[in-house]
Amino acid sequence: MGEEELSPGARRAPVTPPGARLAVGFSCLLLTYLTLGSFWPLLRAGVLAMPPMWFGAVRLWMATAVMFTLLFLFGRLRQPTRQDLPVILSVGVFMLGIYVTLAQLGMQYVGAGRATLLGYTTPLWILPFAIVILRERLTVLRAMGLLLGLAGLLVLFNPIGFDWSDHDVVMGNGMLLLAAMSWGVCIIQMRTQVYRLEPLQLAPWQLLVAASCLLFSALMIEPAARIDYTTRNITLLVMAGPVGTCITIWSVTMTMRHLPAVTSSSGLLGVPVVSTLVAWVFLDEPLTWTLGIGLVVIIAGIAMVSLGEARRCR
Repeated sequence: MGEEELSPGARRAPVTPPGARLAVGFSCLLLTYLTLGSFWPLLRAGVLAMPPMWFGAVRLWMATAVMFTLLFLFGRLRQPTRQDLPVILSVGVFMLGIYVTLAQLGMQYVGAGRATLLGYTTPLWILPFAIVILRERLTVLRAMGLLLGLAGLLVLFNPIGFDWSDHDVVMGNGMLLLAAMSWGVCIIQMRTQVYRLEPLQLAPWQLLVAASCLLFSALMIEPAARIDYTTRNITLLVMAGPVGTCITIWSVTMTMRHLPAVTSSSGLLGVPVVSTLVAWVFLDEPLTWTLGIGLVVIIAGIAMVSLGEARRCR
């Protein structure tokens, strides 16, 4: 077939050279390290200073308002169609609403470094969901990655040294694992969903759903709580809401758009490393041998699962 004819007056979109695309992609990946890497320690500081659910609700409503405003000013705001509603609800409820609720409750009892690592175990839980729900084939590489990741979790929890008698610590770790599984449910749904708007155009609507979920959780879980709007608390809300959330959404979207899928997914595995180091330096969280070994083993397992996924999709 010949090339598609352009309508009169239409212009072809400029083709970005591969080198320029890689430069943009890796620049955005570096920005993602800086934002997401410091995001979890920031959330840890926020949930210790303010009621967790109200902290989450306020920062998400602030981020929602900023995203709507920015897309409107740049002429990119679009009303979603009925075809977009499933992905808006799945991301808004499972990837953001339930995830943020469980993560912020859990982070009251779990350090930022450990919390980030548990929150990034999502690829390990996607694989069992994909096998059971989507009937995907379990390759040797993916199976090895899953077993390696689970072994890393075993090292991280260190059953011998883990304080199983501390109900709060057990509950906090469990909530973070459930949060990662909730994200996995969303990704499985997105694999079967076709939507019309671009990811960045879907973001404000997804944030709107998530902010509504957090507000409902705050009213149910912390009905009598309130936020003291001190200078420090306002700074944490702004950095975790309009700044952290909006910049992260943009940088991750740009990273995935300009880098190959394997490169971007593997590159994002560096976020827990950065977050652990930030928590160690700025929050004085101990860098224990179980955290260090668990970090390496879990990231290796996730990388193997991601590589197996990439080979399967070829």
